[in-house]
Amino acid sequence: MPITAAEQNRAVLAIAGAGDDYLALATADPTAAGNNLIAAAGRAELDLGRENADPAGAVKNLAAVDFAPTALVENATHFAIMTAAGGGAVRAWGRLVDDQGQDATVSQQSTDDILRVPAGAVVIRIPSGA
Repeated sequence: MPITAAEQNRAVLAIAGAGDDYLALATADPTAAGNNLIAAAGRAELDLGRENADPAGAVKNLAAVDFAPTALVENATHFAIMTAAGGGAVRAWGRLVDDQGQDATVSQQSTDDILRVPAGAVVIRIPSGA
């Protein structure tokens, strides 16, 4: 049985309001197990406040997220929302997207570059089901 739009929105709000969120990057789908995370990127604090939720059952980052320069990070295609700056559990995960909703990739050109995930690239959507 599909879930309603109201149920979708409640689920997204629960994720967005669950506490501190940390963004981790991955080279492939991390799943709930936190696979494929890019250790060199570390984690960055992420604001997924309740005010970011939309009526379609989605929440996204309204501001760019910067990772400090570190070991070279290339081809980050996915993200995981983590419960802690180190360790912790995966709260949500997905594919990075561009401003058109298409799959996106973020990379550094050199280890001196700041790795930036653009605003709107992290979208958490609770599907309606089937």
